[in-house]
This record gives sequence, C-alpha cells and structure tokens, in this order.
Amino acid sequence: MNAETYLSPASIKRQAREELSGKWRDVILLYLVPFVISLLLTGGIYGFDMTSIPRIIVGEEEGNILINFLVTYLTIGISFTLLDMTRSSSYKIKPLPDAFQVFSRRFFIPVFLIQLLRTLFIALWTLVFIIPGIIKTYSYSQAFFIFKDKKDRGTEEYLSAFDCIKESRYLMDGHKLELFFLHLSFFGWYLLEVFTLGIASLYVRPYLNMAEAVFYSRLSYDHKEASDGQVDAYYDETHFEGEVYEEDEEYDDFADY
Repeated sequence: MNAETYLSPASIKRQAREELSGKWRDVILLYLVPFVISLLLTGGIYGFDMTSIPRIIVGEEEGNILINFLVTYLTIGISFTLLDMTRSSSYKIKPLPDAFQVFSRRFFIPVFLIQLLRTLFIALWTLVFIIPGIIKTYSYSQAFFIFKDKKDRGTEEYLSAFDCIKESRYLMDGHKLELFFLHLSFFGWYLLEVFTLGIASLYVRPYLNMAEAVFYSRLSYDHKEASDGQVDAYYDETHFEGEVYEEDEEYDDFADY
C-alpha cells in the first residue's frame, strides 16, 4: 500500500477553491461548451465527471451514446486544462481550444484507447459484482491525467493505454477511499444541481473537477520518487485484469477497505 499521505477532502477542496479564485469567469466560459452542447442535444445536463462509471445500458439509443462520448471527451479536455492551472498560476484559459483539445491528433487516439480499456475492464468487473466494478472505477481514475503528464514531459518511451491504467492502479493503491470520500463530500452540491435543474452545474462541476485535478496533482507528487521498476514489480505480485475470471483470484483492492 502506498498511502504515505492522507489526502483529506477538506484540504483538497480548499486548494481547489484557491486555484479557482479570481478565474471563475474564464472557467465558467470553459464549462459553457459542454453545458450548451448537452442542453441543446439532450434537453438536460450530463454529469461532467471523469470518474463516473461509464454508461453501459442495454438498449440505450445510439444518439445518446454519441452525445455521451462527445461530452466525455470535452470533460477530459477541460480536466486537462484544470490540471494545467494547478501547475501554473499564470495559465490563460482559452475556452474553445481548451475544451476541444482532446480531439487533436496529439490526444484523440490515446485517450480513446484509455477510455475503451477502462470501460471494458470496469464492465467485466461489474459482471462479477457491482462493488468490484466501483472499486476498479476508482483504481483507473487517474489514467487520463497520467497520460497527459507523460505527454507534457516529453517522455520518450511510448506509454500505452494499458500502461496508463496499470500506473493508475499503482498510484491509487491505498487512496481509493480518499477519492471516494472527496466525491461523497460533494453530495450537497449534487442535490443543488438537481434542484436548479442543472444550472448549478456551472459552479459545481468546475469545483468538483478542480478538486479531482488537485487530488491527482498531490498524489502524483507524493509518488514521484517511485521508479518504473517498482511499478512493474508491484504488478508482477498483484497480477492484472486477465485473471478476473480465475477461481483463485484475490480481490486485493478490498484490502484497502
């Protein structure tokens, strides 16, 4: 377990508010892009949350799947922007380019593959039981941020979607409950979104997604000394998704609870 530092929801949210302070106008303009698209195409507001369990509903209309795909990609691009804001106080938001950045050649295919694998693995774990599916959702939650960090740092070695998910598992070992409690702490804000018919999302979602970016930023800093060799050794011991159906599979993630 790698829980050297406890990431409390209160401290994460406090830093998120500090990061957003004085920048709300630009941030709201950034979030207006998925907000308006979702409103126009569906008549409602989709949750702009990277870590929500993917919608895998039998019989869902093709149009809704495509809209969900579009909004998910916009959300990931926005989350990348929020991560940049945590790394540089002088970062200047460009609403349209930043919202659509994941559709660029630099990001589109890798992000698509990460999302595809995440959805597949979570679906398989959910077939076992709903609880493992939820746990794995949190295990894989940092994969997009990990990919962006590697890309921004100009890492020469190619980092596959599988590698990003594997590293996310390593990074989240011992920290899944912390992210869960962070999301749970927004419960009152979720209710506000419902009562305002989604209008409050323009405040709640930037706040939530910035808190997630801060969470990753702190978590990655805490683990920056970990070498690639340590990551590989960790997974040699704990195994990976291919053994999900073996009878002797040990749900090591449950140990965190």
